Amino acid sequence: AATLQEIPQGVPLYRAALPRPKERIVAAIKAGLKRRDATPPPATAAPSHPSTAAPSPSGGISWPGRIMGLMDRLTRRYLLIPDDLVLWTGPAVRRGLQAVKDFQPTVILATAPYFTDLIIGARLAQRAGLPWIADYRDLWTGDVLREWVPGWRRRLELGMERRVLATASAVLTVSEPKTQVMRQRLPHLPAEAFITLTNGYDLEEFADITPETGDPGQVRIVYAGRLFKNRRGYELLEAAGALLRERPEYRQRLRIEYYGGVAPEIAAQMEVLTSEQELTDIVRFFPDVPYQRSKALQKGADVLLLIVDRGETTSGVIPGKLFEYLAAGRPILCIAAEGATPDIIRQGRLGWVVPPGDVTAIKTVLDLILSASAVPYACLLYTS
Repeated sequence: AATLQEIPQGVPLYRAALPRPKERIVAAIKAGLKRRDATPPPATAAPSHPSTAAPSPSGGISWPGRIMGLMDRLTRRYLLIPDDLVLWTGPAVRRGLQAVKDFQPTVILATAPYFTDLIIGARLAQRAGLPWIADYRDLWTGDVLREWVPGWRRRLELGMERRVLATASAVLTVSEPKTQVMRQRLPHLPAEAFITLTNGYDLEEFADITPETGDPGQVRIVYAGRLFKNRRGYELLEAAGALLRERPEYRQRLRIEYYGGVAPEIAAQMEVLTSEQELTDIVRFFPDVPYQRSKALQKGADVLLLIVDRGETTSGVIPGKLFEYLAAGRPILCIAAEGATPDIIRQGRLGWVVPPGDVTAIKTVLDLILSASAVPYACLLYTS
């Protein structure tokens, strides 16, 4: 909805319906259950003793939910390849041809993920006789967020990707390491077809935002975003606990705040660490907040925490959150393996970079931050 609001007035918008067979199956099952429940039972004499049938543990019929959950997992793993939008391909191509007829473009741009978009872009370009550009926000195969894909499916999708991209006129990625991956993956394309176009930020989005600050004298480390999969940051809590045991005078000043969803398994481990490290008065978790407030929190933070996903292609990962942090203008504590994101932070003198798992390094940075509270952070970070 937020993206739609950014489309200028007068720009035509073409919609294609996404087939949803799962919803139709669920609706049919629910309708069948309702009809069964609405059928009056045959007249019988009242029982002379109470029923001894055990109720369902969930208080109702649970087998349809279990069956649908199993079907959902199997469908996602074995049928919806490369992603959940694959059934959208046909409707999107048909609607896209209408858009081509009306708009008369000279080139087609397909942005992924979703990776089905690339399939649609290639087919639409072929049908319309136009060149097309594949725009990668994340990599299709080998991306750190798709490490769950099993080996057999990864090989299948790699073949799909090569066939789809065979007709592309250009391939865009958001970082040079990702561009290198694509060059190696698609050697049949000329070198000039590969272009690195990084993300950016709009300072105007933060210009009128009033910073949401903490209590005077406190140093607030703020994380704005989700914690899931291999984006965890446990080492920050371990480092904070170790530092506060050595320097208990920092306890009244340090605050670590997380704003956004947390995967259940990560939340459980965070709770354990918070207790073990005696940080219950230091660390606080908040649910998702509106985007405007998120910007206010970022702008009012003393330090912004950035955790880069780890995996095979982590060197090319540049989180979109980095650019929000740049617009907010606050120092960044980045937990990341070597790659594009640490390079940007170091070159711009934007904060501190520590390797994943290095509790000692994070503890040193925290000590530096807390011991230098009388000095403006901008002086610590940006002066030569």
